[in-house]
Amino acid sequence: MSQDPLLQPFQLKHLTLKNRLMTTSHEPAYPEDGMPKERYRAYHVARAKGGVALTMTAGSAAVFWPMSSGPE
Repeated sequence: MSQDPLLQPFQLKHLTLKNRLMTTSHEPAYPEDGMPKERYRAYHVARAKGGVALTMTAGSAAVFWPMSSGPE
């Protein structure tokens, strides 16, 4: 096992992460029909396969003005 602190396991309460690599929540502009779908899922799967121990999703979708309730 590497001695690099970033590659050491990390205990986060009841969750043990395999390393300390993480990505923060952000929007890579992959919505389909205004919602996160297969391409967005594949984006996070690829990061996990690449070794990121914790990845966060943005938790939002694009909303276009004509489709939103907007201010009245």
